[in-house]
Amino acid sequence: MSFKESIQLNTQLGYFEGEIPVNYQYTLGIAGTKFFETLMNEGQFVASECKTCGVKTIYPLIYCEECFSAIDTYVPVGLEGELYSFTKCYRDYQGKEYQTPHLIGLIRFEGIKGGIIHRLGIDDKEVHIGMKVKAKLKPAKERNGTLEDILYFEKS
Repeated sequence: MSFKESIQLNTQLGYFEGEIPVNYQYTLGIAGTKFFETLMNEGQFVASECKTCGVKTIYPLIYCEECFSAIDTYVPVGLEGELYSFTKCYRDYQGKEYQTPHLIGLIRFEGIKGGIIHRLGIDDKEVHIGMKVKAKLKPAKERNGTLEDILYFEKS
């Protein structure tokens, strides 16, 4: 089939019955590794900082999305941010219903582009956009350099 021919049936492209076989490994890369190592070892978040245009980004990057300069500088952000948005989840990612709904929030940090989406440990009657929150981390000895090192965000 040439690229000029139109496809009449989506099955002409190929398909799998049942489960799609997936065999891949995701790596964190340079900036992701820096973020999670700092979280694990120092108990704080870091953002990338572009020396050309000054943009700071969380999750960190190795190239600036604004000016396309290479980034090799990372700055501490701490653990406190502001709740930018939130939602209540009644089911997990597999569709299984939670016994108690969970709050998930987007946390932004002052002067930083981007943010962190994570579980909130705040009563749903108290939660509101703009509230100050702080990450509650696992004890240092239990951290292993993943998002699970963050237990939840609580009121600060």
